[in-house]
Amino acid sequence: MWPVTRREGLGTDPEYLRQRQYRDPTNLNARIALHAKYSRADEPWYPWLASRIEWPEGGDVLDVGCGTGALWVAIAPLLPHLRLTLTDLSDGMVEAAADAVAALDGVDLVGALPCDVQELPFPDESFDVVVANHMLYHVPDPARAAAGLARVLRPGGVLMAATNGPRHLDAVADLSRQVLGWSPLDLVDRRFGSTSGASILGTAFGSVEWQLHPATMLCTDPGDVVAFIASTAAGQEASPEQHRALRDAVEARFRDAGGAVPVTIESGCFVARQVG
Repeated sequence: MWPVTRREGLGTDPEYLRQRQYRDPTNLNARIALHAKYSRADEPWYPWLASRIEWPEGGDVLDVGCGTGALWVAIAPLLPHLRLTLTDLSDGMVEAAADAVAALDGVDLVGALPCDVQELPFPDESFDVVVANHMLYHVPDPARAAAGLARVLRPGGVLMAATNGPRHLDAVADLSRQVLGWSPLDLVDRRFGSTSGASILGTAFGSVEWQLHPATMLCTDPGDVVAFIASTAAGQEASPEQHRALRDAVEARFRDAGGAVPVTIESGCFVARQVG
């Protein structure tokens, strides 16, 4: 079992993220699936996120940590015509996102390349909008990343940085802690979350606003929770015996709850702009 310091470092270890956690979309899709199946909101997550800012017609948009490109598949019909550049630390994610975006109407895929958000290979003032969707908590130095994101934004440009709060998926994190000894979910807010992100972005942006997405979750299938935890670093570390114990613990939690377990959703985004 990894020591505590190693566990905490996994979430920002480029090699682990590139070669194991996000080598391909498998682990990310397992976690997206829980939200897709059980999250309930008056306005679904992706449309809500898109509505936080104004998108300029024909604007140049940079997506850092693009993942599978699911965001753009969901919101492209809601947006004006855009010129999109995709980046991610993982080659596999860039390939998956580029394939997804290439078929979209209204989005011109300008480029898709693997890179570190701390070392963006773009000239100053290249983009009108930068999107960092649930990824800055994976960055070793998020303040350095924020400075780079501010650098590549044009005057009047905007950064939309999504993340989670400290209570996000509380029941899921509790089960992971109970059986596996820890949960990567516990580390998000201290790195870049709803309570820590404003001060980090404030080192590079003059205006930073947090907006919470109102949502609830009621899970009814223990297998979905097991799959979520198994996809995390804690789950990847676990022994076969721990995986059996995890399934037993999750099933017991569902039985105790009468077959449906409520889970807190605490996701939102920062909207950051330069002032003056």
